Amino acid sequence: VGLRNYVQMFTEDPRYWRSVVTTLTYVVIAVPLQLALALVVALALKNMRHGKGFYRSAFYAPSLLGASMSIALVWRALFNDGGTVDHLFGNGGWINRPGWSLLAVALLTVWQFGAPMVIFLAGLQQIPAELYEAAAVDGAGKWRQFVSVTVPMLSPVLFFNLVLQTIQAFQ
Repeated sequence: VGLRNYVQMFTEDPRYWRSVVTTLTYVVIAVPLQLALALVVALALKNMRHGKGFYRSAFYAPSLLGASMSIALVWRALFNDGGTVDHLFGNGGWINRPGWSLLAVALLTVWQFGAPMVIFLAGLQQIPAELYEAAAVDGAGKWRQFVSVTVPMLSPVLFFNLVLQTIQAFQ
């Protein structure tokens, strides 16, 4: 009976394949956005002189709260029909529309970017300043330094964050 249930699920159940597509869509939307936001904030915090501890804590706090009931109620109020986001964009509520509800849930995940941000910050602090100085002497601007120094030196950390956040998104 158990094996027959799996055969039926893979061959006859359209809800299974719809859920697989929805999950993959969610992962493809949420993970890159979350990692990009975490990297941008980590880059901003790396060179900050004053209030570093406060801002690190403030950006990490949503990760501690997670998807608790209170946060879920706030996000529901924001994205529901007549909510703040509906007033700004006027699309009839994100939660009530299937095409938009997945994006609202993905944004809730993206908002919790604190853990990958801390990991990126640790990786950024391990990059020797001499590499940036050498790139500047060679005439590289900020963008070129990011592409030629930061990204290659941060690639193991980026891969680690990618794997970690992908696993979390599939959960």
